[in-house]
Amino acid sequence: MNTTLMATMSVAFMIGLSACNQSQASEPEEASSSQISVDSLSLDNAWVKAADDGMTAVFGELKNNSDKDINLVAAKYDDADQVQLHETLEDNSGGMSMQEKKGGFTIPAGKSLSLKPGGDHIMVMGLAKPIKPGEEISLELVTADQQSFPVTAIAKDYSGAQENYAPGEADDEGDGADHKDMDHGDSSDH
Repeated sequence: MNTTLMATMSVAFMIGLSACNQSQASEPEEASSSQISVDSLSLDNAWVKAADDGMTAVFGELKNNSDKDINLVAAKYDDADQVQLHETLEDNSGGMSMQEKKGGFTIPAGKSLSLKPGGDHIMVMGLAKPIKPGEEISLELVTADQQSFPVTAIAKDYSGAQENYAPGEADDEGDGADHKDMDHGDSSDH
């Protein structure tokens, strides 16, 4: 009886696969193109500022290799309490302030977005363990349609200009670290 059941299940499975292949072939390409492939988004020359605790940031060249705009809305790093997409803006005092980028980063089709000290970046807060120079960390980039893209970044020593949170941003952080202690400024050593 088990052999008959297994044979019947195998035949049903094969018929199901055949039907799937036929219906997929007749589907218009537009129906399947709403999802972007894993190769569509990359973070080239990715690096992270080495840090013992508190917070750090990830930089590199976000590259959209597809023919559709990609909206990056989040990033994840397992060894941190929180990860945010940040922008850097001039504040009222003539200095620079960082704040979470509402709506994330949109990378136009076939274009790139530079994540760099003193500009847009991925902010990693509440580190659970140190990130040492030369260490490679793994992150996930998440798009508006909830697709995940794994990326890696190499840690390096870096010091740059001091920046501050925009008013109210430090209160949202949750780990008590002061963002103005995070170095993000431009420097010739990157």
